[in-house]
Amino acid sequence: MFEAQFLKVTEEILNNGYERKGRNGTTLSLPFKTLEFDLETEFPLLTTRKMFYAGVIGEYAAMIRGPKHIDDFRKWGCNYWDLWANADGSINVDYGNAWRDFNGVDQMAAVVDSLINNPHDRRMVISGWRPDNLNDLNLPCCHHNYQFYEHDGIVDMLWVQRSGDWMIGVPSDAVFAAVMLMCFASVSNKKAGKITMIVGDAHIYEEHIDNAKEQIARPILDAKPIIKFTDQTDIYSFVPDDISIIGYESGPALKYELKD
Repeated sequence: MFEAQFLKVTEEILNNGYERKGRNGTTLSLPFKTLEFDLETEFPLLTTRKMFYAGVIGEYAAMIRGPKHIDDFRKWGCNYWDLWANADGSINVDYGNAWRDFNGVDQMAAVVDSLINNPHDRRMVISGWRPDNLNDLNLPCCHHNYQFYEHDGIVDMLWVQRSGDWMIGVPSDAVFAAVMLMCFASVSNKKAGKITMIVGDAHIYEEHIDNAKEQIARPILDAKPIIKFTDQTDIYSFVPDDISIIGYESGPALKYELKD
């Protein structure tokens, strides 16, 4: 169960994390933490705090279109990228842009073609990590590598990220990953399966520690939302209205400051 795994790692970081001072604050951190969930049986929404997932779904819609300006995110209801935009609203990220054009290669199209025509291909990888761009980016990719594996008409995905704000970023990343896999599976006429997430630097900011302790003390709710998803015919055309999440229940919201 996704949430039980998430809370277990939260407790591990709180109890055993190394104190590290980074560019935007002090954290407790552990390396290479893993989460796994199966979209055939659950959608990764936390119940121990209220999640505001609409912006995450909008973020995916923006990224597959290659965002260049903050308005490209706002258009789809995602407002938190304002933190990283330039004064004129422009933004330079490899999210989405490198997926669609990595030295002239459309990685998204290549994966879809393989899922349809060569599903046992071992090269179904999308990379967003471009060392040649790092000094020019507003924010280097946190999640940067996505590998797809087809079996029996089901598509699984390995998700790799270098850094994960455990209390606010990683739960949102799980929702993003779920939508991403659902889109790739749907457009290739297959089912979305398991996602394995590996987070290189899994950290809790010192400002988040008190609320993290409160969250792990809360009970996990048993209610499961109903997910309705519109079949995709084009990997670039997903819109937030293509997914409906019905009956999501949670405990009260917890305020976690988003760090820039």
